[in-house]
Amino acid sequence: MLLGAALGFAIGVTTVDKPFTGLLIGVALGALVGLAARKDPRKR
Repeated sequence: MLLGAALGFAIGVTTVDKPFTGLLIGVALGALVGLAARKDPRKR
């Protein structure tokens, strides 16, 4: 989830016109990555 927040912050900074959308996209990506990592512990 921290990775998602960092990604969302980076996307939000690069897309200053839509920072909230970038944050949502980053959080969604972070959630997907977190779920995938939880399902397969070998990827860590």
